Formats: sequence, structure tokens, C-alpha cells
Amino acid sequence: MRRTATVRLDRPITEAAELAHRAEDLGFDGVWVADHYFHRDATGALALMATATSRITMGTAVVSPLLRHPALLASSAASLAEISDGRFILGLGAGGYEFASELGIRSRRPLGLTAEAVEIVRGVFAGRADVEGETFSAHGAALRFEPRATPVYLAARGPKMLGLAGRVADGVITHGLSSRHVSYVIDRMGVAEADRRPAVVLMLDVQIDEDQARARDALRPRCMTMAGGSYADELIDVYGLDAGAVARLRAALRSGDRAAAQGLVTDEMVDAFCIAGSSGHLGDRLEELAASGVDEVILSVDGGDLPTATRHLTDLAKAVVR
Repeated sequence: MRRTATVRLDRPITEAAELAHRAEDLGFDGVWVADHYFHRDATGALALMATATSRITMGTAVVSPLLRHPALLASSAASLAEISDGRFILGLGAGGYEFASELGIRSRRPLGLTAEAVEIVRGVFAGRADVEGETFSAHGAALRFEPRATPVYLAARGPKMLGLAGRVADGVITHGLSSRHVSYVIDRMGVAEADRRPAVVLMLDVQIDEDQARARDALRPRCMTMAGGSYADELIDVYGLDAGAVARLRAALRSGDRAAAQGLVTDEMVDAFCIAGSSGHLGDRLEELAASGVDEVILSVDGGDLPTATRHLTDLAKAVVR
């Protein structure tokens, strides 16, 4: 199982390159960045990270086609693959909470728009995209340079998006740490042949602390939206959560009272989406995930200034890099 790390772009962009270089030195297999309009630009950061490293992969977890047209995403991906000598992975997702609330962008038919985006990206990679979609279209879109093959991963939680990932993606980026959830993901992708199955990639927050209760408390605000967000109700049981507790958390989040919502994040919710505890506990949980069929974990730890972030990354590596 590949062990990779998140690099936050809430810091000077040159520091992201330094952290990527540090992650490579520490033995991580790759690094990932989120693409949010309110942080530093992901493509700029990835270009710097590519030049600061030579071995590790790097990718977006994730970028939305609602902010960057799929043809532009294909061009950006091909450029980053060129800079990194083929080490770039394009992670795609329909959008985050800020789209509707802050940008006024309604994500209608996320399944359909994601399928259209992948079709256009794949078409451009192959030489030419001719797609007439409901959200995105491309008529003869082609690059004026030869693109390198770039893997495409999809962010997915629900059964329909997982099914799409099984048909068109090289990997799926999702959340949920129970072995039952991993089995659910693999089953819903619907790919019988193991050698053709997209990579199963779990994204999770980690808090290393010998005091597990204190570690869980630190993680509660970081998994509020994951536990109380909009996802298929059938997943509540798959995650091993109580439906009533999830309903109460969802209501608090919808009201905008994040302080109240944080108090409604149960230990079970933290453990469903994060790993809290000692280095030994973290290592054991990762071994369990590998045995259940997970191909890669994207691990996120606390940020802070560059020395603090570097220390957190170093502590994480001591616990998880083999």
C-alpha cells in the first residue's frame, strides 16, 4: 500500500515545494494538494513541487471541472506530467461546499458533469475531444504538443459515482476506514478483474498522540463535514455510524452553528474517517487497511509554520513509512 501525504497550500507557495522535497527525503510515495480558490494556486504549487523532487508522485485531491474547463484541465495535467517526467496524477471531483455558498455555482447533475469532464480530458489526451454535453462541450479540442499519459482519479462516495469511477477512472479517492466500507467501494465500482480495478485511495486525517482521547478531540473539527455532510443514507451503516447522531450533526451544520456541530462529533465518527492515537496504533490501522484492499492512503496532519509542519510530517513518516 502506497503511503502519501497532503501538502497544504495555506502557506507561501515556495514552502509547499520545500515540504514536497522533505516528504520525498522521508520516504513517502507521493504528495497531494487540494485545489481551492482561496488558497495558493494548485497548478503553480505542483510545478514547483515537481522541480523540487525526482521520485515521488504528485496529484490533485481534487480539482473541479466547474472551476477549470476539462480541456484546460487536460492541458494543465499534460504540462505537469511533462514537468514531473510523468509523475502527475489528475484527481477530479465535482466540487466542495464553497461552490454554492461562496461562488454561486450550482453543481447540477454532478455524476453527468464528471462523466463529461473525464470524456473530454481523455479525448484531449488521445489527440482530440469531440463532446457535446449538458454541462461541458468540446468541439475538436486538441493540444498543440504531445501529451504524456496521465492517470485520472475520481473523488467518489456514493454508489453511482463509484460505478462511474469503475468504468472510466484509474483510481478512486474516497473516505471511510472500515473494512466494510472498503468492500463497499470495491463492490460498487463493479470491476470483477482485480488487475483492472481502479486503485482504491483513502484520504484521512491523522493525529498522533499517546493520549487517544486528546487525539480524538483534536480531530473532531477536521471530520465534521465528512461525518455530517450530504452523502447517501445507505453509507451511514456502512461507515458504522448511528443514524440519529448523524442527523443531529447534519442539522447543526445546516444551521451554521459549527461550535455546536463540533460537540456532536462522536468518537465513532472520528474513528470512521480519521486515525487518532499512538504511532503504534496508526501503524496497525494502516496494516489493516492494506489487508482490506486499500492501495493508497493520503494522510493529512496538522499544519502550522514551516518548521512545525515539517516536524509533523517527520513524525508521521516515523510512524508510517516502511
